[in-house]
Amino acid sequence: MTTKEFLNVLESNPSLPLLFEYKAGAFARMDYHITEIKNVNFDTVDCGGVHNEWQEVQVQLWEPEMPDPTHRVNTTKALDIFKVVNKVRETWGDVEMKFEYGNTNFHTSILPVGQIEVHKDKLIVKLGETMTTCKAQDRATTPEEKAAACCGPVVEVAEIAKPKVNLSDLVASNNSCTPGSGCC
Repeated sequence: MTTKEFLNVLESNPSLPLLFEYKAGAFARMDYHITEIKNVNFDTVDCGGVHNEWQEVQVQLWEPEMPDPTHRVNTTKALDIFKVVNKVRETWGDVEMKFEYGNTNFHTSILPVGQIEVHKDKLIVKLGETMTTCKAQDRATTPEEKAAACCGPVVEVAEIAKPKVNLSDLVASNNSCTPGSGCC
């Protein structure tokens, strides 16, 4: 889901309590805060040697150490936080949006939006799971390519640039290295 799509859902459902389900049946505490909205540039090279670039927006959700029964975030308050951020710098709208979340029972993760449920009394953002992948294998089209794609042998640039010389050729051409000559 893009940032723009997410914000459109919030705008279409003003003042609804905004809940985040980070795994089946487990929700961020009701007094969570939206602490950061990040525009993130990724510049990577995968194990197949291919350069990859993309952008995403990450929204950080945080639970204070001491629960605060008076603090709640609803759809309107979340939109207001985006407005504050956008006064400082524009949040990217046409990129995938993810949520950074963790608590004492769940390791901090960057999670995509899996699904949004709109009820008459609340809006639930069900965060999806992410898995690591091998882009080199993902690009491969045959089983043989897939088998050879990931973490193949590394060829050093220096090895490619140097011509290979056989020692027997050096001896035959009288370019040999003799003890005390300083060539070794």
